[in-house]
Amino acid sequence: MNKMSSIKKEFVPSTEEMMDWAAEIFNQGIRLPGYPADYWAENWIKEQFGSLNLQNINFDPINAKKWEASNAKLEIWLIDNPTERFNISCFPIPYTSPTNGVEAELSMISDDKDLSGKIAVYELNLTKLPVKMIKDLTGADRYYDPKNEFESLEQTVPFDMNFQNIIEPAYEKNALGLIGILSGYPWETDKYYVPYDALERKIPGIWVSGKNGKKIIDLMNKGKVRANLSYNGKISEVISHNITGNLPGMSNEWILIGTHHDGPWNSAVEDASGMALVLAQAKYWSQIPKEQRPFNIMFLMNGAHMAGGLGQEEFVKRNKEFLKNVIVAIHLEHVARDVKSENGRLIPLDDPTVRWWFVSRILPLEEITEDAIIKEDLQRSIFLPPDGFVPGSDGPPTDGHSYQPAGIPLVSFLTAPPYLFDPSDTMDKIHEESFEPLTRAVIRIINSLRGHSAKELRDQVLTKRERRRIRKKQLVIK
Repeated sequence: MNKMSSIKKEFVPSTEEMMDWAAEIFNQGIRLPGYPADYWAENWIKEQFGSLNLQNINFDPINAKKWEASNAKLEIWLIDNPTERFNISCFPIPYTSPTNGVEAELSMISDDKDLSGKIAVYELNLTKLPVKMIKDLTGADRYYDPKNEFESLEQTVPFDMNFQNIIEPAYEKNALGLIGILSGYPWETDKYYVPYDALERKIPGIWVSGKNGKKIIDLMNKGKVRANLSYNGKISEVISHNITGNLPGMSNEWILIGTHHDGPWNSAVEDASGMALVLAQAKYWSQIPKEQRPFNIMFLMNGAHMAGGLGQEEFVKRNKEFLKNVIVAIHLEHVARDVKSENGRLIPLDDPTVRWWFVSRILPLEEITEDAIIKEDLQRSIFLPPDGFVPGSDGPPTDGHSYQPAGIPLVSFLTAPPYLFDPSDTMDKIHEESFEPLTRAVIRIINSLRGHSAKELRDQVLTKRERRRIRKKQLVIK
């Protein structure tokens, strides 16, 4: 192997160091845009970039919407027995309309029911996706599954089929408010930070846990039920920042390595773990002499991911000329541990959550990424299309979403464990065993891109149909 393309293992940060970074971030508190912990994270990133002697460290301001809510209350009672009332613990649905009190009869949502004058009740069941079904529906023909788990493995993702359109069905049916029941959650919680698209909803809404939701439905089965819900809420304009730092290399072209720095809670996996992965790349490449770096490298920590993904969207809009010289944008999110549910609690398991790799339809880039995954034994890895995974979407459901429609070659790593938007995303959910192999895999990808150019890769982008035809021939030959 060419010494220029080998990994200098002594420069790869250790698992312990990466876990220490993630823990320091996690320990600051809730990292939503505009919250003190996220501002702390921005300054911490700047300090870390400075300590590695990155050049041109820059804070680019992003206008974002901060959501704050408190004092949520839900009281329910049978209309025929108004003296016996039940107080139900609840959590305000982000970016909904706060209220001093909405009182109305409860009604379950159904397709043909007008809900005028009612509070809608909606049961959210997290989607369970057999990995085999994901493979079949997306046409995934690159995956690394040496234990042959994908034929039987089922993955619970942190959304239902409505994704972030939680309030809209109730609003469209003229409901006065919404009670969302987390029926399909494999543990007991009401703190589900979805939606996070920063779109202001015109009616109030709250989440209740599965057990409390069952109490509500059981009461509704006994007769007509009335409820009063209230909470304080505030949406304010704040400034978040995209933070960048550079290392020069032996090319006029660039590799971009990024993730986001905010999260819905203290959020170890989402995305303290991704920040640790990006920082690990910065530390590794800062120790490699300039003449051995194949490209210039920019390290990016986006802001406002939890406010509509504005950071990555604005970065692509504001840096069109720079991005013309980017060979590949590599985005790294969520080093997640698989879990099981036991007696209403989450139990961390030994295995990682299924690893999703959204890669542009460029066969050399796919091959380079696949080779790195196999060499680092990153099991449970599956390649997914860079668009259409969420039907109708023009980019992947990741922090690299805006790069695909802009025509920028993309490798976007992400996992989607069920606890991603819940406070149970704690340090024990990070699959720490993945830190070093993931870091080495990205180094391998960058080293293997030597000799390639931005124009060459972009000239090889395939349509979905072209790729399917070529890969069908390749797989027959194999």
